[in-house]
Amino acid sequence: MQASDFTVDALGGVVRIRLDFSDNEFDGHRFSKFRDPWCDAAPDSRASDTVVAELLWRFPDAEGTTGSVAELSTYATLAAIEANRGRLLMLHAAGVADDAGKVLAFIGPSGKGKTTLARTLGTDYGYVTDETVGIGPDGSVHPYRKPLSVIRSGEDYKEQLAPSALGLRELPDAALQLGGLIVVARVEDFVGSPEVATLGLCEALAAIVPEASYLADMDQPLQTIARHVDQCGAIQQVTYRDATQILSLVPELMSRTEPEEWQAVLPTEGAGVLSTVSQSSFMPMPVIDAVEAGGQTAILDTNRMVHVLDGVGPVVWRTLGRGLDYESILREVELEFGAPPEQSLDAAVDGILGAFADAGLVLRIPVPQP
Repeated sequence: MQASDFTVDALGGVVRIRLDFSDNEFDGHRFSKFRDPWCDAAPDSRASDTVVAELLWRFPDAEGTTGSVAELSTYATLAAIEANRGRLLMLHAAGVADDAGKVLAFIGPSGKGKTTLARTLGTDYGYVTDETVGIGPDGSVHPYRKPLSVIRSGEDYKEQLAPSALGLRELPDAALQLGGLIVVARVEDFVGSPEVATLGLCEALAAIVPEASYLADMDQPLQTIARHVDQCGAIQQVTYRDATQILSLVPELMSRTEPEEWQAVLPTEGAGVLSTVSQSSFMPMPVIDAVEAGGQTAILDTNRMVHVLDGVGPVVWRTLGRGLDYESILREVELEFGAPPEQSLDAAVDGILGAFADAGLVLRIPVPQP
């Protein structure tokens, strides 16, 4: 490795950053502006020695340095995420760890306060990341102690600073393991104490899937999240106004809440029924994954959209996918819910199958009438 290159531990692998000096000559002071913010992400015994990505970056002149340093952070993150697609569950989340190595992942979209949370909680807990929490199949957490973007008072740009420069704690000596998944809902005009609510698995999946990178490239992605929940406890949501309100809640959020039981409900090959009301065949479309829990079903379709079914919908989806005939589906629905009060049972089931077809979950094939 040349003196002008440096490496960072990013999600358990090494990203090598090579600065290209073909346009501007080497300047040690400017070089340090690129390297120093990454000092807390230097590979150590936790990181694999495998280089998972290399990033060639043009060394700018003095005028363009500030913007280039910030942009490098973005591209290094993208390179690390790309290198780990299909291998790790990667959530857009801030992560902090207690002394035992239990990691809380605070999940939310960009611009919703994850960096502020990381800065606030990271003074008392080990700073794992403010960007992406990478989770292995065994629940191990791979840190990404990237620089944090900070807007200086009176400035119109974001400065990249190492966590230690902001007084954030080092990681504990213990191995990092997922301790909880928290959906954050920051509300600027929220009044009162923060509210913590336990989410049903399917409701939580609908909130988490948009905040996961390359989820569809994983094998059984929804089931993978559900298995993590089995280990760390039910997914919780915290609604709050200011990040300082969360600090006292961390012990509560670290405590395990019993998760719901769940089952996979993927359609069997060749499943489908002929409706006696609409005289249409309904065949389940291929989906990436589907799980049922707590009277709901979460389905990740091939367009990477999440559908949450409730009411009678989960029963119809489950029985249709098992290849039961139409009469058997009607019996299953009646057994669980009874006859509908305002319409016939078969008309109600037909309506659900039609809604599935409108959502792209089943294929409707009209049967020609004699």
